[in-house]
Amino acid sequence: MPNLAQLLSTKSPVEHQQIFNLCRELSETIAQVESVYVVGGVVRDLILGREPVDADISVVGDAGAFSGALAGRLGAARPTESEFLTFKITLGNTSEGATSIDVVTARAETYPEPAALPDVVPSSIKDDLERRDFTVNSMGISLSDSDWGNLVDPMNGLGDIMRKRIRVLHDASFIDDPTRLFRAVRYAVRLDFSIDSTTKSLIDDSLGKVDRLSGARLRNEFELMLGEPKRVEILHEAEDLGLLAAISPGLRIGSRSLEVMESGASTRFEDLLALSTFGLTQDEAEQVAKRFDGPEMWTKTIRGNPELADLVAVLDRSDIRRSEVAEILDSVPLQSIRAYIAAGPPLPRRDRMIEYIDKIRFERPEITGDDLIAAGIEEGPVIGQLIDIVRRARLDGQVKTKQEELDLAKSRLPGFLINPS
Repeated sequence: MPNLAQLLSTKSPVEHQQIFNLCRELSETIAQVESVYVVGGVVRDLILGREPVDADISVVGDAGAFSGALAGRLGAARPTESEFLTFKITLGNTSEGATSIDVVTARAETYPEPAALPDVVPSSIKDDLERRDFTVNSMGISLSDSDWGNLVDPMNGLGDIMRKRIRVLHDASFIDDPTRLFRAVRYAVRLDFSIDSTTKSLIDDSLGKVDRLSGARLRNEFELMLGEPKRVEILHEAEDLGLLAAISPGLRIGSRSLEVMESGASTRFEDLLALSTFGLTQDEAEQVAKRFDGPEMWTKTIRGNPELADLVAVLDRSDIRRSEVAEILDSVPLQSIRAYIAAGPPLPRRDRMIEYIDKIRFERPEITGDDLIAAGIEEGPVIGQLIDIVRRARLDGQVKTKQEELDLAKSRLPGFLINPS
């Protein structure tokens, strides 16, 4: 195998060189450590001449002791440990590039059932690399002083980098972990690689396994796709391969939504989620929301699109009042409104929604509940009702000053204070 010491010493960013050199020193001083490697995407990116971000370190031996010593030398807090023999060092402002380091115990994995989280046991660097997702991510470079820079490449990842292809490690890989289906697409588009034919066939055969993923794991993969700079290409490829339909049969992304994403008009995740689910019917949105099983923002955004579509026709009326626009749109998620403005038809409703986003939603009465209480109105639900009446009047230009607002509230007070007794 080739020696890639030059990549470590001269081609890596300065902050990564610091990490690698510290690993080299510590590998010789901690008795419980047999060998240390930088592994995974960092190796791939260094070979490709891409700047790596975070660092992944694999330790044959006591990764806990090693990570603690490394964190100390970097001036970082004590590493946090996960159930998978992994220790995360958060660097914060101690480094300009990498924000964290994952120090893993070199291990072998077995999957008790498809899509389950793995059982892990400490093992060799070869086993650690062979448990990974794709050949291009299954390489390690030694950081131990005795064989500094030696490449470990049991799955010929270097050859696949030269061929610019994404190749899965074994036939059951997508069955063991269906999230790898989504990763294959992300890596292929991000690196401008192709997915090799056997891997494509395995993807097609494994689409049914997506059903085994929890909503949380699916949300994570979908969020990662939307977070990529080449998100539009990724979504195209995911749809072509059947991955979006595997999430939910009705999940599809319209061409106009993709055009808006391509323009880069917004990179906020909630806006991208609204755009990617824009145009779904009520039933399709319900199915997608149920499958993602997400927190409130996810569910409200996905459901908000068809709910808005059912309401917007009235916004085309030439005589609609600003208070009516507010009444219609106040309950709709802002990201759904922004998605409609960006991807919907250029009808009068669009101008109403733009005015709502830019102006109407911010307009509030000058008077407050304290002003009404000071005027002798008892504290209670009636305060909020009167404020709402005043807001509507202000939106429609019926009151313009604070005194006019207060007079209106007082004039409406008798209607709220009818005592049936």
